[in-house]
Amino acid sequence: MNVLHVKTWRSGVLMLLCMSAGIVDVIGYIHLGRVFTANMTGNIVILGMSFAHVAELSFLRAALACLGFIAGNAAAAVLLSGSKAKGFWPARITLILFIELAFYVLFAALAGPDMSETMLHLLILLLSSAMGMQTTAARKLGIAGISTTVLTNNLASVIEDFVAYFRKRFGAGAGKPVKIGGDTWLRFIAVTIYCFGALVAGVVEVRLPFSAIWIPILVMVVVLIVVLKLFRGLDEQGDRPSR
Repeated sequence: MNVLHVKTWRSGVLMLLCMSAGIVDVIGYIHLGRVFTANMTGNIVILGMSFAHVAELSFLRAALACLGFIAGNAAAAVLLSGSKAKGFWPARITLILFIELAFYVLFAALAGPDMSETMLHLLILLLSSAMGMQTTAARKLGIAGISTTVLTNNLASVIEDFVAYFRKRFGAGAGKPVKIGGDTWLRFIAVTIYCFGALVAGVVEVRLPFSAIWIPILVMVVVLIVVLKLFRGLDEQGDRPSR
């Protein structure tokens, strides 16, 4: 498999992680007291509203989600520091994804309609920590600036790139050959597939509560199979080092 194909597979893996983040966010919002376990911007808004008593929102739950996410960020940053965390696909990113999968499985085992408030708090920490680790791992890859969980900047970049494209295509100097770059399309797909994940999770959870978590579990298994099969032993450019 050539370098271009391997890079395409890596981008595909990143998109699957975006979809999982959308699903996890919906699970958190529906079952964990209207908090987001991937989108920390939403939790910061919830923290502000809970202070102002705008709605029946829990400051503690939103704070726990933020703390879990920060802890996941920090843990992944420690794992990814040093020379062993460099390359096309650092082995330590694979380790982070295995930990994330373990967190998902543990969530599936513990979550249920009769869980206590303490268990709910633990599950918030579990999912938000997984998302924090995933975010740092995705940022380490440096693909089109996509972090899989923070998509506001991606959306803004997509809009700016499309505006620039249409200005060049139809504005002054129109007729010059222009095209939309690959990074723009990746950002567009990231936003779209995150939304798709949220849609799927919403539909599933309405019909089968606490079952949508099995989708990111399955996605993570597929991702790890791809990673272990295609990305091991690649150099920083995504090629097999000559021996």
